[in-house]
Amino acid sequence: MIPAEHASMIARHSAKAPVDVAAIAKDFGLMIFSADLPANVSGVIVKDKSYNTPSGFAIFVDSGEPAVRQRFTAAHEIGHFVLHRDLIGDRHEDNYLLRSQGISNRQEQQANQFAADLLMPRNLIQKAMEDGYTTVDALADLFQVSKIAMGIRLGLPT
Repeated sequence: MIPAEHASMIARHSAKAPVDVAAIAKDFGLMIFSADLPANVSGVIVKDKSYNTPSGFAIFVDSGEPAVRQRFTAAHEIGHFVLHRDLIGDRHEDNYLLRSQGISNRQEQQANQFAADLLMPRNLIQKAMEDGYTTVDALADLFQVSKIAMGIRLGLPT
């Protein structure tokens, strides 16, 4: 789901696990902030020049959520920026299920797929498995993602 025109830039930060989400955000002209967000809000992307980002956008993830969840939420919001920038407007919030108003379920699925492709590149998973990381738990720890996210990525039933 990562568009071809962005693949090489993202690959620079995806040579080894865990993928550097903050560096990827920076390459897109974004900054990621951890903040105390309202109940049931996992992430927000806002267009606001006061953050002095090259893109004019900033991403916020809920500081109350586990680090692995914050990483996935940040990658999901980067996905919205890359795939759906014209639909964001000035602010786009995703609830704890990474669903939102103003964006279709299909677009949410696309942002989730983008996040999975970004955080858990299949080639890195294959290499990790060849290097002895053979359980969901070990792979999740290596890639700094949730066990559920890794299980889904591996095609296991949830």
